[in-house]
Amino acid sequence: MNLFGRAKAAKTTPKDAILNLRASLEMLEKREKNLQAKIDNENRIARANVTKNRRLALEALKRKRAFESFLDKTMGARMTLEQQAMAIENANVNLETMNAMRAGAEAMKSIHGALDINKVDNIMDDIRDQMDLANEISDAISQPVNNSAAFDED
Repeated sequence: MNLFGRAKAAKTTPKDAILNLRASLEMLEKREKNLQAKIDNENRIARANVTKNRRLALEALKRKRAFESFLDKTMGARMTLEQQAMAIENANVNLETMNAMRAGAEAMKSIHGALDINKVDNIMDDIRDQMDLANEISDAISQPVNNSAAFDED
C-alpha cells in the first residue's frame, strides 16, 4: 500500500504488455473498418442526393469529413500502438540476448578461472622445448651412418 491507501499496481510483464497492445490493436482495426464503412455510406448518400437534395448531400459530406478525421486519428493511434509493441518485442529480444551473453561470459570466467597466463606461458615454453628436442632427435636419427663424408680426398 502506498501513502494514500491504494495498493501498488502489479508490474506488467513484457508478454502481458504485448498481449494488451495486440488486443487494443484488434479493437482499433475493427473501429477503422466501421469508420470506413460509415465513410463509404455517407459518400453514397452524398452522390445519390447531389442533384435531388443538395442540403442532404452537404450534410452527408460533413459527416464523411468528420468520420475521416476520426479514421485518421484512429489510424495514428494504431500506428503508435504497433510501434510500441515492436519496441517492447525488441527490448525483450535485447534482454534475452544480454542474458545469453552474460551466461556465456560467466561460463568463460569459470573455465578461465583455473588458468593463469603465467602457467600457460610456462606450459607453452615446455611444449616448445620438447618440440625442439624432438626435432634434434629426429635430425640426429636421419643422419647417414657411414662416414664417407669424413674422408676427404685431397
